[in-house]
Amino acid sequence: MNLGHLLGGLIIATMVMTGGCASAPRPARDVTGSYYPDWLATAPHAPVFEVRDTVNKYGRYARETKHIDLADLIRFHGHFCGGLVEAAVSLRVAFDALFPDGAIDRTDLRVASNNSACGGDVAAYLTGARARFGTHLIDPALTESEFVLQRVSTGATVRVRIRPETYPVDVRAQMRRIEAGHAEPEELERFQALQWEYARRLVSRPPLEAVMRVDAGPYAWPEPPCRDLGRRRDNDFRGAVPGGGEEPLP
Repeated sequence: MNLGHLLGGLIIATMVMTGGCASAPRPARDVTGSYYPDWLATAPHAPVFEVRDTVNKYGRYARETKHIDLADLIRFHGHFCGGLVEAAVSLRVAFDALFPDGAIDRTDLRVASNNSACGGDVAAYLTGARARFGTHLIDPALTESEFVLQRVSTGATVRVRIRPETYPVDVRAQMRRIEAGHAEPEELERFQALQWEYARRLVSRPPLEAVMRVDAGPYAWPEPPCRDLGRRRDNDFRGAVPGGGEEPLP
């Protein structure tokens, strides 16, 4: 091998190692940094969700489930905050009631939530419900930490919300102060510190200590927030088996 061939090989190898071509290795999953405090990774009651979906657009149920944690929710929503953790803890209680065997069937749910940016995002991600298909409903009468979930196939419905004594009054007071015009950097930083401390308390104890199931009688589901754009079709064959019938879940 002459010197030219040797140098050429070294250049190609360097490109591969430094990301100069498509075969560069992917970076390891990052669950650290300012968006994900260290204490959250080791919190004893940080909720984790096991979800079941289909294998493709017209596929049957996947035999493998997926796990979703708070890091996934933060990436989807965009930031870590007390409202995100509050919603996750509340929905954990609702899922435990609707899916006592563990896996959450994201093909078989509808949810109603307040129009909170944080709570609404968490509800959509965890349930698989979509506003454009009429399965994620917006109800302004619900509080920011209140959700109504239903298993569509059975009609089983549960309503949950944060216990009144759980929500810290200092967080709400600081929120009102900022919205009244006191938005100096130190005010915003104080709000973040209060929210993070609230989130830390939520994941330091069992969800049922912070969340209550609400028995408010039959729930009047609101009208879908979007005009009728057609129903979702990609889950239509989730239980089908060749030759007809229903395929039992593993």
